[in-house]
Amino acid sequence: MKKIALLTIFLLLSACQPDKAETQTTENKSVDSTANSQPRALQENPPAEFSLTPKQPYEVLESDETCNQPEVMEFFAYQCPHCYKLEPFAEKWLQQKSANIKFISVPTHLGHKEFGSFLIVHQTAIGLGMLDQVTLKLFERIHKQKKGFNSQVDAVNFLVAAGADEHQALKEIQNGEKIKTAMDNNFKLLAQYKITGVPTIVVNKKYKFSVSQAGGYDKVFDMVEETLKLPSNCSK
Repeated sequence: MKKIALLTIFLLLSACQPDKAETQTTENKSVDSTANSQPRALQENPPAEFSLTPKQPYEVLESDETCNQPEVMEFFAYQCPHCYKLEPFAEKWLQQKSANIKFISVPTHLGHKEFGSFLIVHQTAIGLGMLDQVTLKLFERIHKQKKGFNSQVDAVNFLVAAGADEHQALKEIQNGEKIKTAMDNNFKLLAQYKITGVPTIVVNKKYKFSVSQAGGYDKVFDMVEETLKLPSNCSK
């Protein structure tokens, strides 16, 4: 029953941003009363929206924040299926990115505290210097194995299986103040950048966009590279 409940919860999360295709709704079949008075050409080929200001595929944030190096933040939730779909593209980009680009992963439980244990394990993995080794495994624990974490021992065993020293993992996960401070800082970032859905990318504290704005999962990190070249207060 726990497995079924966990699966049901993450499939129903409304704050997890859908694919572009999934956001498309069926066209309204009703005809406006004025439509028949329009020329047939306009009825069959309505004019596209026209603007003197081209629409940008990202939001420009009003921020005077600075950073000492180029910076990319990914806001995500482990239970979010769209974040899971994006993860292989993130891993590929991380392997290829310039060494001077700082990547910051900011997990959230989207207000569903039953997934808070994944944030604890995430922060513990950072403390152990092994986040890269466990990120995909954390996603798979939910999406493939349909499992959560039942106890601290369960979490430590997970980290040990991923390559951690048992004594160090236990010491790190019991550092509650350190983990709580890190999680609080992440929640502050969510509020600061007004993150209402995940996955969302923020580049150089200046440019924010979603998967659909980028044009698809495979286009997200092309957009990252594009926005890294735009003016900001971050050093090159």
